[in-house]
Amino acid sequence: MSKLRKKKGLLANQKPKRRSPFFTSIPKSIFLLILGVVLTFGAYSWLQKTKPIDWAWSRSDERPQLSAASELNADDQGRIRDAYRRLDKAGPKELRQLAQDLHQNLGLRSIDLIQTSPFRLWIATKPFVATLIVELDRLRYVTDDGIIFGRVPENEVQTLPVLRGLDRKATLTTMANGELIPSAGNQRIIEETLLAIREGKRYNIFYRSINYDDFRGLVGDLQEPAYRVTLGFRPFENKYLKLEKILISLKQRGLTSATIELDYKGKAFVKESVL
Repeated sequence: MSKLRKKKGLLANQKPKRRSPFFTSIPKSIFLLILGVVLTFGAYSWLQKTKPIDWAWSRSDERPQLSAASELNADDQGRIRDAYRRLDKAGPKELRQLAQDLHQNLGLRSIDLIQTSPFRLWIATKPFVATLIVELDRLRYVTDDGIIFGRVPENEVQTLPVLRGLDRKATLTTMANGELIPSAGNQRIIEETLLAIREGKRYNIFYRSINYDDFRGLVGDLQEPAYRVTLGFRPFENKYLKLEKILISLKQRGLTSATIELDYKGKAFVKESVL
């Protein structure tokens, strides 16, 4: 007797469906979010076990790196770094106060702190540059625009022209950054002398010393040759035009010393002399 075949239903020939893995059953966006959290936690745990990287921008509480935009001597650089480290924070208010303090303490003409990026802070300084030496309470330096500063050491070799004849008893006010404010009378004479020096350079005329006289004005001794020139008072342009011709003539004649007066009624007088 043959075996009886069992009747199969409609679902008998269908294979059972495999259950999908968990990660493929959740939405893609949620999966990426979970993956990101896991990776972040793992990276944080790894960083805790390793040595921190010493970068200025590795931590949000690190202040910007300080760089000098102009040349400073080693002592001033050290003082600036120390003052910067002592700041509680490096905000705009703190940086303005730091610049003001450094301007006074370092004796600079100007100082600016400029944050060029979140990671870098530039310090730009402008020192005093001397053009003239003046005899006041002592020998002092003067900038091209008439600012008096510092003092000339006693043993320093003079390479700048020295102005004498100022009122040495007049008031001299000292500012916080070392700048000195002279009396109005002395300031006027200094400015007149600086003008004479500037215009003289256009004609290759350089002074070793200049003396101011209330009646004759400026009297200067040239660096080379040994000529003494009475310029008088401003304006100096026409006087220098005459002086240029006189100097050419004197040099052609081989005269190494002479006195030249340019302040007498528009005329020039030359006298050979031994200074």
